[in-house]
Amino acid sequence: MKLLDTKQGNTKVRKSLKYSNWQGIKPENTDFASLSLMPDFRICGGSKSAGCMPLCLKGSGFAKIFNSVNISRQAKTNYLLNDKIGFTNQLDRELFNYHKKCIKNNKKGFVRLNTISDYPFYKTGVMEKYEDLEFIDYTKIAKRLLEKLPSNYHLIFSFSGRAQYGNQVKIALKTKFPISVVFYDEFPETFLGREVINGDKSDLNNALSFNKIIGLTFKEIDKETFNEFKDNDFIVYNHQLDFYNNKFLN
Repeated sequence: MKLLDTKQGNTKVRKSLKYSNWQGIKPENTDFASLSLMPDFRICGGSKSAGCMPLCLKGSGFAKIFNSVNISRQAKTNYLLNDKIGFTNQLDRELFNYHKKCIKNNKKGFVRLNTISDYPFYKTGVMEKYEDLEFIDYTKIAKRLLEKLPSNYHLIFSFSGRAQYGNQVKIALKTKFPISVVFYDEFPETFLGREVINGDKSDLNNALSFNKIIGLTFKEIDKETFNEFKDNDFIVYNHQLDFYNNKFLN
């Protein structure tokens, strides 16, 4: 079983490359590898307090069409949970081969190990081994923003308006890290005292957008799920903007 997708099979990954502008490197000179696990509270530490699991993107894209996608994700997740050492060793080998491929093709390599999960891969030591690769992740665990992270690891904090998640948001706002927010309506010009930029195009650009709000368009999974969780605090509606600004800025 192969862990990494190095052929840009993920739609969001392909889009990230197409619109990337990483430190002046042209998109055609970049490459992207990703790892897709099955979201699980055991590997998505902040998901309970953020309330994002019901609206997780595990049911979007190809996973909505092909059941084999989630079967593969679940198999990888089971591997990680049952054999962390074996999983990490295989991930290391695959990153070695991917790094070698990027050098051979004279491309800048990017890796997203948490495509739809939030596991602390930065603690495994694999990132430091491949300094030429840039690792990018979204996280709902704000304390990670305060840790000494590998220099090639770039985090984007994910917002939620749930009351029990409030301290996480306050911690993130005290840092320069980008904060992603899922908006249901048009993006506002500012939110939480920061400029809002369109983050739908490229995760690579988002990772370097310090002190910005990364505006993400809500991606509806299916009408039944949306109707059940439409008031989920993970989604921000325009009529809530003043409420959240007052809550977190005053």
